[in-house]
Amino acid sequence: MEKTFQFSNMHHELMARDEAYIYGWRYEPRVIFESGRGIVLTDVDGKEYFDLTAGMMCMVLGHSHPELTEAIREQADKLVHTSSWYSNPWLIEFAELIAGTLPGDLKVVNFAVTGSEANEIAMRMALGVTGRYDIVSVIRGLHGGSLAAEAVTSVGGGRKAHLGPLMMPSHRNAIYAPLCYRCPVNLEYPGCNVACLDHSEELMEHITSRNLALIMAETIPVAGGMVVPPPEWLPRLRALADRWGALLMLDEAQLAPAKTGSIWAFEQYDVMPDIVSFGKGMTAGMGIAGTVTTQEIAEEARGKAGLPWGGTYSGDPLPAAVGLKQLQIVLRDRLAEQAVARGARLRAGLEAIARKYDVIGEVRGTGLYYLLDIVETPDSRRPDPAMAERIRYNALLEGLVTIAVKNFIRVCPALIITEAEIDETLHRLETAVQRSVEGFPRDLDYATSSSLAARPQVAAAT
Repeated sequence: MEKTFQFSNMHHELMARDEAYIYGWRYEPRVIFESGRGIVLTDVDGKEYFDLTAGMMCMVLGHSHPELTEAIREQADKLVHTSSWYSNPWLIEFAELIAGTLPGDLKVVNFAVTGSEANEIAMRMALGVTGRYDIVSVIRGLHGGSLAAEAVTSVGGGRKAHLGPLMMPSHRNAIYAPLCYRCPVNLEYPGCNVACLDHSEELMEHITSRNLALIMAETIPVAGGMVVPPPEWLPRLRALADRWGALLMLDEAQLAPAKTGSIWAFEQYDVMPDIVSFGKGMTAGMGIAGTVTTQEIAEEARGKAGLPWGGTYSGDPLPAAVGLKQLQIVLRDRLAEQAVARGARLRAGLEAIARKYDVIGEVRGTGLYYLLDIVETPDSRRPDPAMAERIRYNALLEGLVTIAVKNFIRVCPALIITEAEIDETLHRLETAVQRSVEGFPRDLDYATSSSLAARPQVAAAT
């Protein structure tokens, strides 16, 4: 018998009001949450759910962490907002702590509010320093939703519909992602010698003006499929940038701090970028993000391309104080190491489920950041977004909140998740997969669930 949701009349009323007055993406059903603690979210009916994505991958310490709650109270009683022409002690200390976690000469922070802004600051830096204008990004990359960041994004979906005339013309999505599960050049690692980069450089020769200012990439492209690169891929990308006289920027908005088992994911690779951006996990759910570079690049870019960049809310005391406190806790409690240990338990459980159900083609990720690649059959590896949405829906029925984008399901809980919660998560998730394989729910529409959603008619043909 098919299991169904049971919502109160009050809950249904709130769902209807949300649909009537708020213009935004929503999964169905439109569950309305009113509180959270740790990895647990509670809806307006009092039902509890495990949050497997830490909000929008922001709450690395979970919801309502007592020390963060106290930091919010204390700061709200002191100073919330100032003109961005002035600084404040919390912002300075946050910048110093961020710089202290980074290797090499990455020491100067240009703060912003969103990851999109942070990535556009990186573009400005590259244009200002090099005097060139081509920006090359990785196919399957996602760098934000503002127009320039959208221009270098290439994860598909309807997010670029009708935007062409507004996007910057000097970008090129030309680097093949090292997705070995679906190799873009039809070879097999490691015998391929990472030929995807050789093909990428050839593509760059044909489609760029060769006035290359910047190569930008997520250290691990998440929305495009949790593409964990082979160890040599990022160093060779660095070498490619050097050959072309371009800067290398790594986008860590989805990854830092500590989610992958190190404070910055790129630390796990023998590579040093010129610029790195942060957002999401560094924010503790507040509106603060940023771009970090060297003193040399910062000074060379000063006064060019609108730099240094500042907006109304960039560097406000309240988000700075909360972000600072969160990073202090992540370092104090050695949560990067905990992500490795707890992540191994989570991965082992996810892979055990994958061995039982052919719809899970591969489990990819590292630390406490994973993704399930949902396929029609193991041999075809053909993406199955309908099954992914079915699993997401059934997971919600089992009290698991997650994100399904196209045929990818994310499992990236807060770093404070316990072993018992991991085990319970795996139990509920397997139930959801089993029910999905059995064909429940019978009817579902995922085409309007997000700007990245696959259209059913396209999904059937891919």
